[in-house]
Amino acid sequence: MRSRLQRIHLLKTLYQQFKLYIYLFLAVALLIFGLSDHPMIAGVREKTSAAGGYVARTLYVPVGWAEQGLDYLKELWAVRNQNVRLRQENSNLLYWQNQVERLQMENEALKKQLSFVSPEEKQYKTVGILVDNGGPYARSVLVQGGRKDGIQKGDVALYQAAVFGRVVHVGRWTSRLLLLTDFTSRVPVMVGQQKYLGVVEGDNTTLLTLTALPENAEVKKGDYVMTSGHGGVYPVGLAVGTVVSVSEDAIKVAPFVRQEEVVFVRLMNLGLGGLLPDKDCEKE
Repeated sequence: MRSRLQRIHLLKTLYQQFKLYIYLFLAVALLIFGLSDHPMIAGVREKTSAAGGYVARTLYVPVGWAEQGLDYLKELWAVRNQNVRLRQENSNLLYWQNQVERLQMENEALKKQLSFVSPEEKQYKTVGILVDNGGPYARSVLVQGGRKDGIQKGDVALYQAAVFGRVVHVGRWTSRLLLLTDFTSRVPVMVGQQKYLGVVEGDNTTLLTLTALPENAEVKKGDYVMTSGHGGVYPVGLAVGTVVSVSEDAIKVAPFVRQEEVVFVRLMNLGLGGLLPDKDCEKE
């Protein structure tokens, strides 16, 4: 046992003394091994490389499994988060669906109370706005369509379900629309949630003036204005505009439709008798 320890000690001493030379020898041998074209050395090199590749692939297998496992866990977490988000969105959609259904029921009930005639239930004609060369009204436009197209005086002109004006003159090929903002325009309306009755008047500007309100009417900015159906010119419930200013001098309403943005309008004959035929225009 003692002699064995002495041999081990001797080997350690020799290693400490000659390790530099040993490393140099190994480095030179590896360099020669790598650069040599001898068939035997080349074969050994190829086998060594193949063995090293096999060992590397073998060692990488558990690493690949670990990476796949982490990716799978990440996907599970992402799916979980997405599922939570979709549940929340579904809950919100169900809530708004209930709100829409409730509002639709209220809307239908109000329409029945007001005897509202939806424009969608009537036939309409879509006509284009022509270049206007003037006329008897300050705020009016010509449209492409006349008696030959079935257009009649009193037809209501709508743009995106809001009132744009009404037909006041009908020729054979063209017709003239009187806009809400014309000085001669007067439209009976209802204002706000309380549906105060009043009249919007044009003044040849881009705004309307709200007049003829009850003394106890409390109109505020943002109130919705729609036709009341009085006078037999417009049916009840058509969108007109919103209140934009309230003062002691005047209450101003901004119409939903602006003349400069209109290219086409829908003309509808709602069967109202509030306008008398214009005999002079019928002879055009």
